Amino acid sequence: MSDRNNNSQIKTNESSDKLGDIKSVKKLSVPYIEDRRRSASSIGHHGRTVLCAVDPSGHSRDAFDWYLKNIWRSDDLVVVAYCPETPSLPSLTFKKGLAPPTEKWKEILDDTNTKTRQLEEDYEYLCREKKLVYKITGESFKNPGEGICKIAEDEKVHMIVMGSRGMGGLKRFLLGSVSEYVVRNSRIPCIVIPG
Repeated sequence: MSDRNNNSQIKTNESSDKLGDIKSVKKLSVPYIEDRRRSASSIGHHGRTVLCAVDPSGHSRDAFDWYLKNIWRSDDLVVVAYCPETPSLPSLTFKKGLAPPTEKWKEILDDTNTKTRQLEEDYEYLCREKKLVYKITGESFKNPGEGICKIAEDEKVHMIVMGSRGMGGLKRFLLGSVSEYVVRNSRIPCIVIPG
């Protein structure tokens, strides 16, 4: 049911205090949307695993900062997860024959990849600066809430921390919200920081 991609990259560090010696592994299968994974070593990790769900909004960053200030422990493994919606691509039309609009598709996917890469790099910088034991993962899903729940289960996290965009009542009623979906569908305790 999920629109998931298998292009991944893993980075590990030898210890959480020493951020050098990066090893990388890359698997390619889907040409455009990237599912990149980076992490600091969790070898010997015996603490909690906490998933921080992020997106480009300031609410997301506020939730991440709140976690670091209020409940972060030095033995936590922080899983920073970004699950963008699968981008809407223009459909085929018969006006210009049966040629698919591949240039427009490529432009949309390249833009999505660029924004995802920038977001991951920003959070990677924060994690390194704070000397966190961390893992950054991103997967594209039709429903971001579903993606967050799946990553949380796959990573066997103990807690999910995320922000709420603070949509108005009517908009939330019509569209739902990612945080609401996660709270209702996850079997893992969630902390939602209001926006």
